Amino acid sequence: MKSWVKLAAAVAVGAAVWGGLLLDQHFSEKEQASKKQEVKALDFETKDVLKISMQNKNGKFVFQRDSNTANWKMTEPQGPRPDQDSINNLVSAIQSTTFEQQLEDVQKTADAIKADNLAAGKDYGFEKPRASIALELSENKESGTKARTLKLWLGGDVGIGSGAGAAFNALSVYAVATDRKGLLVVGHSIASTVEKDLKDFRSKVIGDFSTTEVKEFLLSKNDGTQLTLNKVSENGQNIWKVSKPKEIKADNNQVGLYLDSFTRLRADKVTESASISEQNKAALGLSQPNATLILKGEGGKIIQTIQMGLTKESLYLTMADGAVGSVELSKFADLAPGLKFFRDRRVLSGLVFNDISVLKTKSGKTYQKEGSSWYQIGVAPSTDPKKPNKVAVDDARKFVEDWEFATAEDVLDADQTINLSAFGLDKPLTGFTFASTDEKKQKFDVLVGNRVPKNEKAVYVKRADKPEVFIMETKWLDVLARLDQGGESPQAKK
Repeated sequence: MKSWVKLAAAVAVGAAVWGGLLLDQHFSEKEQASKKQEVKALDFETKDVLKISMQNKNGKFVFQRDSNTANWKMTEPQGPRPDQDSINNLVSAIQSTTFEQQLEDVQKTADAIKADNLAAGKDYGFEKPRASIALELSENKESGTKARTLKLWLGGDVGIGSGAGAAFNALSVYAVATDRKGLLVVGHSIASTVEKDLKDFRSKVIGDFSTTEVKEFLLSKNDGTQLTLNKVSENGQNIWKVSKPKEIKADNNQVGLYLDSFTRLRADKVTESASISEQNKAALGLSQPNATLILKGEGGKIIQTIQMGLTKESLYLTMADGAVGSVELSKFADLAPGLKFFRDRRVLSGLVFNDISVLKTKSGKTYQKEGSSWYQIGVAPSTDPKKPNKVAVDDARKFVEDWEFATAEDVLDADQTINLSAFGLDKPLTGFTFASTDEKKQKFDVLVGNRVPKNEKAVYVKRADKPEVFIMETKWLDVLARLDQGGESPQAKK
């Protein structure tokens, strides 16, 4: 036989062997996928579930949603709002439940249970099943399945486990599923998932609202404090303003954090509305709430009212569904703060820092920005060829950067600051000016007065163009002193 014929034959044999291997691999993968699919007690996709009906020793629970993108609603028991994560976790746990054994020799028993003759399965714990679950699924065109109902019953423990007597811990339980023949033996983990109570399924969120839908809120406290904040449109932007007790600009970030804190707050314990009466409100601190927050949306429509009651043990807050949740006492200060928490306390609010390129101290020293560095103006250039002509002043750069977001501890408004001498601001001890190399742009003079009585770590500060006086920490004064005279802070000498 010629060599090329032998070569062709060898190639043909090799191709056949290779093709056979590929074919075997293909069928093996299909077989493994099939086995993996068959091992599930119920075969469905979680996104198709629109209704869950579950009966366990704690009662009956029914959850529904309009579509696979909608939120779940609890229709039984009525009233409490459901926890979305808990229900989704329940569906996922049922979907991933697999069986270890399939006992087809008790088919009649399984068929009787599926026909709701639970007594027929008493030998396996189905006379009073630990749980029965019905899932109503929508049509799934991708997988070719029609709308259907799947059911799963969980019976007693299989007598194989660890421990003995009261300490016995079963590894598996008996189950019956509409999709499978006979009795199934499934892992015990599903039993723990479905034996939950109302407290496990109900929402524990205190603030059941979206921060973006809030346009106004009112916070009142039993000490007489009343605050009202409104979201308004200004120069094409939505900003928050305090309208009561006085009209002042609010800090958008602080307001956002405050509202968000309620949506993130979870109750440690929930008292259902059915258990609350006028008689026991006092025990929850709610007969005369310590604070009340009213949240409003478009057109002044009330979104939610949250009452806060303090007791010796906890802080109690009313929830959107009428229940009362308890949290740590220490949270009250953050949930019912004073005016200064909300107001804009940035000293140089409104100043465009990109325009700032000049810093002047009280003694007249001037620093100018070039590129990303700052240099002192009027300093003779170096005559040493080994040294640079100009040396960047890092103190100046840092000083300007720190003031961009500098926030006061508190603010005294115009009606409180008529007599500037009381704050040492009629004859300031020091100060500085922010300006631009473009003389057409506004400059900002900042005056520094006396230390605050009973608070030696704070000092009075005032912008020359504003009536307010700010109370600020003094850490930055040492940097200013070095820039101004290279010595100690004027306040440090006092």
